[in-house]
Amino acid sequence: MTHFRFLLAALSVFGTLIGFTARADPSDSLPASAYTHPQERVVVAPGRRLNLYCVGEGAPTVLFDSGMGDGTLGWRTVQGEIAKTTRACTYDRANYFFSDVVERRATAQAAVDDLLALIDNANLGDRVILVGHSRGGLNVRLFTYEHSSRVAGLVLVDPTVTEKLSPKTTANYVHKYENYLARGQQLENCRRAAQQHVLKPDGEDLLKCLDTIDNQQDPNERLLAQTIRSMEAHSIYQATLFSERQNLFYPIDSDGDSTDGRSIALAEHSLGDLPLAVISADWFKSITFKGTPTPEQRSFLSWNSEQMRHIAEESTRGQFIQVPSRHYVQKERPDVVVAAIEHVINLCRGPT
Repeated sequence: MTHFRFLLAALSVFGTLIGFTARADPSDSLPASAYTHPQERVVVAPGRRLNLYCVGEGAPTVLFDSGMGDGTLGWRTVQGEIAKTTRACTYDRANYFFSDVVERRATAQAAVDDLLALIDNANLGDRVILVGHSRGGLNVRLFTYEHSSRVAGLVLVDPTVTEKLSPKTTANYVHKYENYLARGQQLENCRRAAQQHVLKPDGEDLLKCLDTIDNQQDPNERLLAQTIRSMEAHSIYQATLFSERQNLFYPIDSDGDSTDGRSIALAEHSLGDLPLAVISADWFKSITFKGTPTPEQRSFLSWNSEQMRHIAEESTRGQFIQVPSRHYVQKERPDVVVAAIEHVINLCRGPT
């Protein structure tokens, strides 16, 4: 399966899509059967639960948050390796896959509030290591700013960084905004198609709303792909995907801040000596990248990487890692992600 339609989360308002590599060999990952049914369903609010999947033992617990449209499956190639060292947990955000439905805006703050309840009610420990990819990276950053005493360490994997989008502050504003609206319309079309029950998990996906099913030979892998596509066809899933994207990027004030961008700006502060690793994907050096990047793409990647470097500098123990990979680093270069997480675990545990 690929996640082509979600790459805008890493590309801010550009609307530029640069493709995605095939995922790692499933034989190196957790079993497909782990993702075709709920695992532990943890109450985070009255009458509402999140699906939590934990493997391994030890402390501190490593808790993963996924990118836009992703859930527990997004960490399949990494979670099992970390479970050899400590307890490793992934979860589905509200309205995604096996977590319960809630009617609300899908903001980073809503995700942070759920994360706090999940950590407490699942007894994951007083302090956890948070790992976030893409949109999940922004979520766990906000959590860390707001609940610093609950975070033992932080790993950000090509995290989303928001950009102000206003005529006053944005170069090439009209071009960027038109691209933004075009991408938003595509996701809006998916939301409407799901509401009208015209998304067919087993049929042709003309709107490109669902994950692409690769030619899976293993019956367990085929069942997993079919299960994921079926859940992605639900109207609440598509509506939540659209809402997450709008709250990430849609400007809500004259300064061009988005809802989530403003939340980060208001909460951001020094992280002291928190063990921190920030992984930035150098898309155009990836061995799987084909073609020649445009000047606009190069400019964006340079700006995006610089923002991540600044995040790493928020801690005196912050580490910035640039890796030749596209956006899903945990799938294209899981070795880099595992090494970064293990480095943060070791820092948290201190001398032995």
